[in-house]
Amino acid sequence: MRIGRALTVCLLGGAALVGSVAACITDYQKGLDDPLYGPPNALEGKKVPGGTIDFVSGEGGVAVAGGTPTKIVCVANGGAPVDAGACAVSFKTDVLAILGTNNCAASSDCHGGAAPKYKPRIEPSDGPLTWAEFAAFQVGATPYINPCSTDKAQSSLLCNMQATGTCGTKMPYLSGQVSDADLAKIETWLACGSPNN
Repeated sequence: MRIGRALTVCLLGGAALVGSVAACITDYQKGLDDPLYGPPNALEGKKVPGGTIDFVSGEGGVAVAGGTPTKIVCVANGGAPVDAGACAVSFKTDVLAILGTNNCAASSDCHGGAAPKYKPRIEPSDGPLTWAEFAAFQVGATPYINPCSTDKAQSSLLCNMQATGTCGTKMPYLSGQVSDADLAKIETWLACGSPNN
């Protein structure tokens, strides 16, 4: 009986090797064709590109507030951010100005400072941080703002500020009633899908 030896041919670096070795190591196995991705944690602290909403996909949905990931209530509840197009009212310019004029963030006894007595935190000079705080807050089962809807009734912010509001304690608590014109601006902004604009 004859026993034969299997011959294996490996092409390594263009040279052919002939022998009885059954395993060959290829450039693929060595990782020579792998693209370069950068050093570990090269993207740490970087912001994911986005539109009008600083949205980072993840468990339920995350907004970035001052570099701190914060859940977006409507996304955590199964919704998806809406894009209602251009909005005549800006959160950063108009809504925050209304909150500032009404002294909502005047002290840590209300919504001001790094650790306010009442949530959500309001920082009139930082639109993205305040927007993320609003998106992560809810009154009862209703999100404070709802970037997943253009229906103002799906947000508790306006209800919380109206004279007949039934969403918790009427705000602003210290300065009285917000003007009808300012409430109309907030209503318009909510109808745009509460963009981080």
